[in-house]
Amino acid sequence: MWIRLLLAAIVFWIAAGFTNPMDGQQLVISGDSDRINPELSAYVEDIVPGDKREYTVHVTNPTDEEITALLYAADAMPALGGGKDFTLPSDPDTGSAAWYRAPDRSITLKAGETQSFTMKMQIPESVEPGQYVSVIGVYDQSMRESATRKIGLQVILNYKMVEAKPPEAVPHAAVYTLENGKASLTILLVNEGDSLSEPEIEVQLKRQDDTSELLFERKSTVDSIYAGTVAQYMAELNWPLSPGSYMAEVKTMLGDRTEQKDFPFEVTDGRTMPSGTVTQATGDVSPLHEGSFGLRPSCVYGGLLLILVIVVVVIRRRASRTE
Repeated sequence: MWIRLLLAAIVFWIAAGFTNPMDGQQLVISGDSDRINPELSAYVEDIVPGDKREYTVHVTNPTDEEITALLYAADAMPALGGGKDFTLPSDPDTGSAAWYRAPDRSITLKAGETQSFTMKMQIPESVEPGQYVSVIGVYDQSMRESATRKIGLQVILNYKMVEAKPPEAVPHAAVYTLENGKASLTILLVNEGDSLSEPEIEVQLKRQDDTSELLFERKSTVDSIYAGTVAQYMAELNWPLSPGSYMAEVKTMLGDRTEQKDFPFEVTDGRTMPSGTVTQATGDVSPLHEGSFGLRPSCVYGGLLLILVIVVVVIRRRASRTE
């Protein structure tokens, strides 16, 4: 599972730095109506190790032009800032996407045309109890600059859920960022459980020298932290923080379980940095200015910190196994 977490960190860093969202998804994907779960709009099934499964998708081109796309299997992952997303065709299959036996294929749909495709899957004999979420994805190759060029249909497979490790939403790090006058606090949440986590989250911001004064508070729900993944929750502050020492108190609630951690951080004078951008993290991360690698500062910090978090998680898990 730690490999999936590390790969999620890398995907997060790259996607955050180079995607350029645009409106206008062109293709439409759907499944067999008699098998699709109406509440989740996904295939949802219990599985047996060694089983063979087939899942049909219908891809429609509602535009007036011919579209060529790539049909492929992907792993589900949290979207940047919350919500559902999935991996790209070039990403390695680290989860149940590797169970599909159909190779990626190029498809061409004429204007107004609908085509149906069947994706075959082989469930491993050694599958562990838990929830496995993959996505049958379609990558629109004609939309070169759009983050919405991929669409997908989820396949949610459950196996012995009563024996699975409960879902988690453990706060592991926090990053304060100021860009273009907008201040935000990004929280990284890790789910090392075996099923989907959708926790309630409460973020409070205080000064370290006066914890009685509440500077900021946000309560919300974090959507779709899949098993073995890391999600980022971003809270936009009402105003930039002045230089000083602060404490971010993060609490997540998931059923009757509560996780709470405090993250101290420092805010320095933005005028001392070449880009005029202030970024402070709770880990040992060296400052980078806005021109580094062509990435935004928040993306650099988010990616580095996310990878740092995964390394720490792996070390702790290995240490616990040797005790």
